[in-house]
Amino acid sequence: MANFRALQPAPLDEEAPPLQPHTRPLLAQKPKRTVTLGACVACRKRKSKCDGNRPICTCCSQKDTPCVYELGPNEKPSQAMKRKNEEMQGELSNLRQLYDFLRQCPEQEALAVLHRIRENPIDTSPSQRIQDLADLVQHGGPLDRQSLYPPPSPSRHDIAQSLTLPPIRLALDSSSTLDMHNLPFLGRITTSMEGPASQRRRYAPDIDVSARSDSQGTLLRPTSIEALLHPASQVDMDNVPVDPRLRTASNWTSVTNDADLLVSILTAWTSREHSYYHYLDRDAFLEDMANGREDFCSELLVNALLATASSTSSSVKDRSIPFSEYSIMTAFYKEATRLWDLEAGISSLTRLQAGLCLYLFLGKLGRDKAGHTFLVEACRISQVLGLFDTEPSYTSQAPRFIPQDKWDTVRAVTAWSLFNFQLNMSSTYSFPTIIQRPPRVAIPYQHNPDVEALFRSECAKHVIILDCGNAIQNYKNSSDQASCTEQIEACYSRLMSWWHTRPASLNPERVSSKENILCAMIYHVNIINLFHPIIDLGVFDRHDHPYVNRARSLTSNSLMELRRLLALHEFHYSWGTAIGLVLHPITVASVGSLDEISQSYHNPRDAERSEPYLGLLVCLRALTALASCSFYAQPLFRLLTQKCQAMELQLPDDLQNALDQYTSEEWTRNAANLVSSQYIADTRKTTTDSESARMDSVISSWEGLNLDDSTTRLN
Repeated sequence: MANFRALQPAPLDEEAPPLQPHTRPLLAQKPKRTVTLGACVACRKRKSKCDGNRPICTCCSQKDTPCVYELGPNEKPSQAMKRKNEEMQGELSNLRQLYDFLRQCPEQEALAVLHRIRENPIDTSPSQRIQDLADLVQHGGPLDRQSLYPPPSPSRHDIAQSLTLPPIRLALDSSSTLDMHNLPFLGRITTSMEGPASQRRRYAPDIDVSARSDSQGTLLRPTSIEALLHPASQVDMDNVPVDPRLRTASNWTSVTNDADLLVSILTAWTSREHSYYHYLDRDAFLEDMANGREDFCSELLVNALLATASSTSSSVKDRSIPFSEYSIMTAFYKEATRLWDLEAGISSLTRLQAGLCLYLFLGKLGRDKAGHTFLVEACRISQVLGLFDTEPSYTSQAPRFIPQDKWDTVRAVTAWSLFNFQLNMSSTYSFPTIIQRPPRVAIPYQHNPDVEALFRSECAKHVIILDCGNAIQNYKNSSDQASCTEQIEACYSRLMSWWHTRPASLNPERVSSKENILCAMIYHVNIINLFHPIIDLGVFDRHDHPYVNRARSLTSNSLMELRRLLALHEFHYSWGTAIGLVLHPITVASVGSLDEISQSYHNPRDAERSEPYLGLLVCLRALTALASCSFYAQPLFRLLTQKCQAMELQLPDDLQNALDQYTSEEWTRNAANLVSSQYIADTRKTTTDSESARMDSVISSWEGLNLDDSTTRLN
């Protein structure tokens, strides 16, 4: 009989099955594998299992080998790769700065840097040593070069601005070597986005969206390193105290009740537009705005002011898109024009001031022709109110509850600011002066020399500018133009005297505020305008007549000063915070630089070592930055860069890429439909062929070229 095991009955549910002596136990479950994010270098080479213990893993401890981790604690390989890439990019950026510094600095300073490199402290890694040397070069120290500019005034600028040198790419990849020693300004050439990838992600460019049209999406513009140096476009507003009265602006507009946004807009306006134009008495305006009075404040004025002030604030989006439906700028403008129409026929101080604001708003969009009616109406109101008269009238009597001296001050401020403004715009946009005589009332704020010094100085200057304009017209229209040079020379002497007797607080070399720098730029533009007719009309018998040579010398010196002042502005400020009128000196400096290059260099490539060419690059890159907040910078940039191309001047890649955006058919069509401007970019053509040189004619010719190209492609 076979030897079979005896069968047992099945156990009941509540009974546990007895363990049979011959039954093999079930396999024990293996413990879960410990995942190590990154093995040490030694274990990777041996292909051993690394448990990731720190500072020494178990395997290295047993084998008594050095244990080095390339990954940080709890760091994934992808994160480590990203970190290493950023470290390498940062080290490369530091090496570029060191290279450029050694290439440009005096030999003594270069030897001092080399001596520090050779010191090579044992306790410092090479990367850290490179970083320390780059910081020393960038932020200054014992090796810091003496700048041609004094440091910013501590009262206005507590933030030290760092100097970023040109990238090594310009030195190695460029077709020519840049000679920085020929520059009268610091050798800072902003480039397209340079630096570590982490910086490119961390610092967003100071732009809103593409300015070509609302329907074109959000294509980002090429970003210069200027945006990296000044990532916060309101850096200069940090030192501007916020006036609590600004919050009451929400009581005067139906566009928005966001008091914080209104405060941001008006604070930016105070530090930029108002600081230069001063087209109203700010304290009187804010006092009435806070108290609900309508003597020096009105809904029309508040909305018109907010419309033009919005272009100065980075809190406002789509600033570079004219009449964007999504921009609060457009809403303020529409509300202001609605109120303007309701007040038709009314002559008041607030309506006059609103007219200046609306002209400024349209001028920034390239529609100064359309805005001219607002300026003319403001001048008409001044005549009705008797602002330029000395004889007392019923309009000069203060309303009830307003002190007479305050009323007189506000009227005087309004009269002089209008006189200055219309002369400034007449010179900028090349149209006849509307008001032909200065106010007969005294320049305000004379009781305190420290109050509104810039405004009082500008009032004195514009009296001279009025005579300069008359002298230029006499020179153009006179048959005996040689004798008219005496008037021009007298105006130049008065301008020089005014310039050298200004208060020290207005000297941009001592107090490098935006308004001081801009006023200095406009001064040199005035000199160029004064002497250009002598150079262009050629009335003297000889082309090398001594007075023609003198005119050339003075304009050349002013152009050089313009380029230096633009570099000074770029050194201290982001272009996104600039006062809008800076477009004019940028354009004058660009055209003048191109003219000097064409006259001095037979081969355009030889000019790429010159000071005018390097100054031209500063101007063009300033326009690319301004294009993100000012539409008018876009057609000016296209005009100037196309002039460079016509002269076969090589443009850096970042400028070429920016130009490509402003030469598309859609952008050109939109610009041609929008721009209605009297502005003449080429100052040489203000004396001859002025109508065809105005920007609306120039842009219309662009549209014709694009249409011709399209027809050619279709055929």
